[in-house]
Amino acid sequence: MRCLFLCISFLMFHLSFSQNDDIVDFGQNLIYENKLDEAISYYNKHVIESQNQEQKINLLLGLAEIYKLKLDYDTANDYYIKAFENIKTINNNQLEFLYHVKMAEFFRKRTMLIESVAELDKAAHILKEYKVEELYLAKYYNRKAALFTEFYHIQDSTLFYANKSLDLSKKIGDKDNVFYSLLEIAGVYERKKEYNTAIRYLEEIIEFAENNNMEQQEADAYIGYTMALARSNQLEKALKKALYAANFSKEKNLLYNEIIFNENIQNLYFRLNNTEKAYEYLKYRLELTTKYNEIKKEELLLNIEGKYRLKEKENQIKINTLEIHNKNKELVANRVNLYVSTGLFLLAFLIITVIAYFLKRTRKSNKRLESLSQENEFLLSEANHRINNNLQLVVILIINQLKKASEKEGIHLKNILTKVEAISTLHKHLYKSEDKKKVDTASYLNDVKVSFFDVFKDNDIITNFNITSIEIPTDHAMYFGLLLTELLINSIKHAFYKQDNKTIDFELQSINGYLLFNYTDNGITSLNKTIKPKLIDKICRQLEMDYKINTDKGFSFSLSKKLTNE
Repeated sequence: MRCLFLCISFLMFHLSFSQNDDIVDFGQNLIYENKLDEAISYYNKHVIESQNQEQKINLLLGLAEIYKLKLDYDTANDYYIKAFENIKTINNNQLEFLYHVKMAEFFRKRTMLIESVAELDKAAHILKEYKVEELYLAKYYNRKAALFTEFYHIQDSTLFYANKSLDLSKKIGDKDNVFYSLLEIAGVYERKKEYNTAIRYLEEIIEFAENNNMEQQEADAYIGYTMALARSNQLEKALKKALYAANFSKEKNLLYNEIIFNENIQNLYFRLNNTEKAYEYLKYRLELTTKYNEIKKEELLLNIEGKYRLKEKENQIKINTLEIHNKNKELVANRVNLYVSTGLFLLAFLIITVIAYFLKRTRKSNKRLESLSQENEFLLSEANHRINNNLQLVVILIINQLKKASEKEGIHLKNILTKVEAISTLHKHLYKSEDKKKVDTASYLNDVKVSFFDVFKDNDIITNFNITSIEIPTDHAMYFGLLLTELLINSIKHAFYKQDNKTIDFELQSINGYLLFNYTDNGITSLNKTIKPKLIDKICRQLEMDYKINTDKGFSFSLSKKLTNE
């Protein structure tokens, strides 16, 4: 088997790999085994005791990687910044190249694909000027393959760069890169609907991860494996594997993966017409999601409490320092200045007492305000979370009704379903976001696009989306989501008639203080026709925006809205 060959290759080249650092490697193995808290303690200890700058940089990058896996992106970003500052002090082109590759993956993980492409372009510029070590080059090719999948949507290029990364990774014994290169290759075959080939690769990937104690990676591979089985209509096998993977994730404390597997199990039971089991796993998934949100809330509260205690200690140190300073002045003063010194000391003491009194009152007031603010944020987040869950239940009820409906009724129900999912997606973003009044357009509208992924795939429609990352008010975001959903539905239903080339282009840009919304399809059914969709017209009037529709070369819709600081 290919997996056995990969394991043998890894062992053969492990001893000859000159770039190994035992301290960094040991920490990396802790990450593979999903011992993230233990890895954090280990890395922090060795950052302080690091033997040289290169080792310190690799340890800082390792810490950033851990917090990225824990979905704590702010802390991860702080460690990436520290690593880059240290790289600049030693002017190391190899580590700077690695940093840009890591940042590309960091942004890709957050679906900030334009920023990810920019980071890989910086790495490519270094590659033109200097010879890069194979260890870092393999990671570069791997992330390039991922972007050709998610950003450029060119499967042949994905396959080309994934194989280049795989060859280099086998050569140098980088098991992490071997795993993710194979995962990219399996993904290409799945998107080409060559499910049997994809499944064969995924089975070998799972075996490879299991043999190398890569627990997080093994759980990630099972996600792709169960989805590939489901898409190839091997529903019973998919269900069996999903149940195993959910139990595996539970044993390994991989809560996020456990939630995903329970969602897959729920969907598989629906497809197998076992509604009772589907509702059972829906309920369990919602419980896990609530538990996950509670953990994140507790982490936030602990972080705030730690910062508060640190500030309190700093204030106490300042007060103590001021007292010592005054006492020293008193000791060096002579008898002549005794009374003056005593008076100054009493005055200083009085000032300190007043300061301490007001500091205590300020701290108490701030703590109360902080507590109220957190409570309001939590209640708002919970409200959005509950709304999202309720909308998910509505989606399930509509899906059940679809199974019983006639073809004509089914079309109307599917239209309602996509609009409910668009609103549900908005509330999901709101309960995950720190700012409940605004939504990031790129993240939200890309999620709306994802909900149409299977429809695009089944209808052979090519999509090109270019969405600026900008925060807009929640109510505007909802209308933009509904507007995009309605346009996509109209294109899929009415635009294309016996066409081989079906394309939908969408662009949302911020230019000179205006938000520009441009949507086009190359459908032939609307050529040179006067079109005024009723729902789209109502949405635009609600947004108080004028729009233009052009049918000279297909269907084109555009509007613009002035951005404000509200």
